[in-house]
Amino acid sequence: MTTTTATITTTVPTVPTVPTVPTVPTVPTVPTAPTAPTAPTAPFDAFAHALALLTGLGADELPPAGGVRLHEPAEGADAACEALLAGVWSALARPGALATNFRLVESGRQIDRSRWMRSRVGDGEILHTALVPGYLHSAVERGATLVISHLEALDERIMLLCEAFEYQLRARAWVNCYITAGTNSAFDVHSDDHDALILQLLGTKHWEVDSRTGARARDLAPGSLDRVLTPGMCLSVPRDTAHRVSGTGELTAHLTVGYEPFADVRQEISAARALVATTTGTTPTPRDDSREPARPDQPDQLDYLASRLALRPDRRPGASLRSALTGEIGATTRIRWASRFPPYVTTGDEHLTVTTMGRRIRLDRRLERTVALLARGGALTIDQLAADSDLPDTELRALLAFGARHDFLICEG
Repeated sequence: MTTTTATITTTVPTVPTVPTVPTVPTVPTVPTAPTAPTAPTAPFDAFAHALALLTGLGADELPPAGGVRLHEPAEGADAACEALLAGVWSALARPGALATNFRLVESGRQIDRSRWMRSRVGDGEILHTALVPGYLHSAVERGATLVISHLEALDERIMLLCEAFEYQLRARAWVNCYITAGTNSAFDVHSDDHDALILQLLGTKHWEVDSRTGARARDLAPGSLDRVLTPGMCLSVPRDTAHRVSGTGELTAHLTVGYEPFADVRQEISAARALVATTTGTTPTPRDDSREPARPDQPDQLDYLASRLALRPDRRPGASLRSALTGEIGATTRIRWASRFPPYVTTGDEHLTVTTMGRRIRLDRRLERTVALLARGGALTIDQLAADSDLPDTELRALLAFGARHDFLICEG
């Protein structure tokens, strides 16, 4: 085969000369005053924030015990509110495949999702979703409420906060978000079949909560709580307690942390109490088991609840791919206990027996202090853990790698 090569000749026209622009005289440089170093911003500690809110609601007993309670922080809530708000805005930016978690409610009715959300199925049958800002903005401005259900599935900060409440309340928890800019109430007077903690993040919101805790009333009794919540405030609303929520005319957002005890564990506690009463010849105190609080109020019940929850397989989301496969623990690796509930730990002369997610793990007694630090439930780095641990660095890293490999620790990053 013969290949013919053609030569193409192109004549480029001459570009006219651009007139020279006079040079601007140089302005003398003014010496810049030295800038004071900015203190690094501490990362948001979801576990510490949850603990502070629960303590503020009442140090003696955890909610829902104590009925309707309100916590007003003295100071320092702004940073936490901003961190959690960043999670809300992040979820709005990319609803993705969890578009059904979003609802727009006006006067008690849901607005058809096709009006304010666009979705398409792309390659690989992946759902791509985006909000329609124009319609959404006008609807919220005229009083509609945007509801984001299970926000913990959409943002990491909210996920860690949800984990912290689960761990400390020993109950299954989830987080919903409510955003509005009107003055009306999207749901009017109603009650929920679960306990709730209300975290006000942005603007103000008017709350009226019935004083008849758990009465499932359709109205509000005289003397009921009537307050306007501001950012940083936290309100505890027990289940079946009537309440009405309305905006104040400004953009406002709050989180509702819903939580509920495990019915099977609660029933086991009741059965155990009755069995003890029968064998000892005493008559158990009558109690309405359907309304028993998430955390029993007797030490023996607490111990029994802890041992039962440690047998549940419920695991926090997250993977330890790097640490499990290579044994490496980096400076920024986030270390957490893998179970959604605290482990049940018993000690012997030389060993610890750790029960978690239905498994029993036998460890050397020398690891007791470090295991206790990890079992607190918060997220730690290797440096934070080393500061309080009594283990040498090599042994500490070996424990973390072992935990990641056997999936009772989550070591991310």
